[in-house]
Amino acid sequence: MNLQEVRVEEAKGNIVRDCPGTRYHICCGYKTIDLIEGCIMSCSYCILKAYINNPCIKINKDIPYIISQVEHMIDAETNHTLRFGTGELSDSLALDRKLGLNRPLIEFFGEKKRALLELKSKWAYITHLAPYLNPYTVISFSVAPQNIISKEEKRTSPLYKRLLAARKAQELGCFVGLHFDPVIIYEGFEKDYEYLIDDIGRILDLKKVIWVSMGLLRFPPRLLDRFIEEGRKNLLYGEFVRGEDGKYRYIKQERIKVYRMLHDLLKAREENLFIYLCMEREDIWQKVTGLTVEDNKTLIGFFDKRIENLFGGNI
Repeated sequence: MNLQEVRVEEAKGNIVRDCPGTRYHICCGYKTIDLIEGCIMSCSYCILKAYINNPCIKINKDIPYIISQVEHMIDAETNHTLRFGTGELSDSLALDRKLGLNRPLIEFFGEKKRALLELKSKWAYITHLAPYLNPYTVISFSVAPQNIISKEEKRTSPLYKRLLAARKAQELGCFVGLHFDPVIIYEGFEKDYEYLIDDIGRILDLKKVIWVSMGLLRFPPRLLDRFIEEGRKNLLYGEFVRGEDGKYRYIKQERIKVYRMLHDLLKAREENLFIYLCMEREDIWQKVTGLTVEDNKTLIGFFDKRIENLFGGNI
């Protein structure tokens, strides 16, 4: 694998922050830790291509400084269980065997026992982390049908390796997360996603899946031009509309239809799965899940309840 130039810098400013979310849409209250900016993978739809112009991968190396920001946030929060992740501006695991950035964070969260760390990835290698994993680290993988991974997620692990790594994490005592994001509509996608969910149910213990997110393909205008230039037929299939946030997304009725399909397939496998929608409005939530999610606070409350149920009370 040919790597981009990696530049190590002293961490400055707010490395730990609120997830930026999307205007006018419901957000889950996630906290991001920007350990790395940039990614060695080559996903055709990656929104970072529209926002990060630096060809280098930037590493914020001052881990004690970063942990101090995390601890300050945790200590200041008395009402909710905070969830942190390192996968906003990069992949959480792709460079970790080389750089070893996650171990001190995993150990910190395991000792603190008051918040959760999520490592979200398309790279299926966790062996180097096995001795340090604990219930306060969630190992999560983005999932998609293998033909989408092969065509649109270059330099990532195949689906079966992601699912086997997730099962290994469960065996090591971790909860795992699954992210159907972005869900891509293309000819025959329904059957492919049905097979995908069958594989998930066959390989994983769904009672140890802490959450499942669903989000359909969305992108800023500058990526539309790139998709057309590159002839990305999978990413241009279907009917799009430009939303109030400026991003293109599938029309509402199509999103509802696809979300319902995935929601029902997953719930048929495990009725107690916690499934949430990424960056959607209250009316979409109601039509897909039957839940009333009026605002961010309501959704954060659902996360708190889920964590309480799995951990046997407040953590």
